[in-house]
Amino acid sequence: MPITLNRHSSVPLYRQLVNALREDIVSGALAANYKLPPERELAERLGVNRATVLQAYQQLKSEGLIASHVGRGTFVCASDDRQGGAPPWQILFSDYSNRFTYHDIAAADQAQQAPDAIDFATGSQNPADIPDNLLRSVSIRAFESTDFHSTQESPIEGFPQLRELLADHMTQRGVRCNADNVMVLSGAEQGLDLCVRAFVNPGDCVLVEQSTFFPALQAFRSADARVIGVPIDEHGMRTDLLDGYCKRFHPKLIFTIPTFQNPSGATMPLRRRREIVETAMRYQCLVIEDDPYGELCYSGRTDRAMDAGGHGGIGGIGNAGNGGIASIPGNASGAGNASGAPSQRPRELTPLKGMENAGYVIYLSTFSKTVTPGLRTGWLVADSHVIARIAALRRMIDQHTSSSSQLICMELLSSGRIGRHIGRLCEIYGHRRDLMLDALRRYAPDGMRWNTPLGGYYLWARLPDGLRAARLLDDARHAGVTFMPGDMFAVDEDDSSHIRLNFVRPDSRQIMPGIRLLCDTITEAEQSADRRGGER
Repeated sequence: MPITLNRHSSVPLYRQLVNALREDIVSGALAANYKLPPERELAERLGVNRATVLQAYQQLKSEGLIASHVGRGTFVCASDDRQGGAPPWQILFSDYSNRFTYHDIAAADQAQQAPDAIDFATGSQNPADIPDNLLRSVSIRAFESTDFHSTQESPIEGFPQLRELLADHMTQRGVRCNADNVMVLSGAEQGLDLCVRAFVNPGDCVLVEQSTFFPALQAFRSADARVIGVPIDEHGMRTDLLDGYCKRFHPKLIFTIPTFQNPSGATMPLRRRREIVETAMRYQCLVIEDDPYGELCYSGRTDRAMDAGGHGGIGGIGNAGNGGIASIPGNASGAGNASGAPSQRPRELTPLKGMENAGYVIYLSTFSKTVTPGLRTGWLVADSHVIARIAALRRMIDQHTSSSSQLICMELLSSGRIGRHIGRLCEIYGHRRDLMLDALRRYAPDGMRWNTPLGGYYLWARLPDGLRAARLLDDARHAGVTFMPGDMFAVDEDDSSHIRLNFVRPDSRQIMPGIRLLCDTITEAEQSADRRGGER
């Protein structure tokens, strides 16, 4: 039974062993009832860990190709034995789908599926924050328009009027573009998926923040990319290290969330934004800028939160915990232009796409974080070559974004209601952020640290030394509160010491008692571990 494993291959050793044994069994080279070597013996013969052989044998057992008998060993099953059973799913599923890390998805679902708990985990807004009359009145006006009745379906890139409105909206945010540079999407995640299809080949390197949006990690890994995490601090991605990473790994893409990052809440200052763009141009790699939260800036509230003594949360933030920008000028309430967007955007929050016009940055955003989670409409801003290629790829997926959703977004933008709505959300969410910061200062145990995000949804907290977030989650859910463990967002190593807290999801009245429950749970976990004298 000669088997050769390639240690330089990107295919895991156990999967190489599975493939080799499966081929021999199916081809008949290993006959029915052939006794396979014991796990330890085969591991020594191949020069691998016993766990590698064990994992391979378990996989082949699940496919019905081999079976173990206590006291006798492991044998190849006869083909008749394999008939009539369940489909061999691991063979039938594609390599693309098998590269998903489903345990991450299951862990996220577990954290979010706690109906009676105070929810700091779910990555969306509170449905109660969407005024009942907003979408109703906007929808009525949109559907009463004569254009709606005469339009059968949208062009694949989106309705021209909506693309024009979005180009104007982006121009007001400092991004020079026209309608030809805009594509309307069925959510920003669709744009990310299309970018992966358009640009990423197996083995290509993608640089990301060391902790980042985990569906992005899934998308890159499913394309068999090499995903490399760049360290982050309180200012976001460490751009002082970026040149070295590009020189060593030659990335095809850099994926970043520079404004109110998920999960850390960090915001890149202007200098770092320029450094990302300049580095990308120097090494001729593309940048995908994900900006779902960029308009949710809580100006006028930052100084109060900072003066109250927020604690550091990412590495060594320090007591200011300001997320990377000392002050944010301007007014988040917004007024005075067609979309109702702020008339003066803070320069510190200029999108990366607004810092270059050569085409290296691809910008993604969505209405789902600012209007309602159910409005799965987003947009992409990119060079016209990118728009054309992505439009061609999209024809195999969904043809175009829902016409109804596009008409609603057109009305929101053209009437200026979206700007007024975002201004209202900034007031509500800024207040909730301050409530959470106040609650943490009041109830957090010694050794727990956190940042002060300038906007967005999330606060990033570091647990006291020795506590593990995944273990703490079960205790917290039983106590009636939930959060998202840092492990969910880590690129290549466990991050058991951080937790992500969504301060916009819960009702304002739930934040203080929810943080108290969470902090009590953390304190109890510390005391219990100290009594046991073991790992926390």
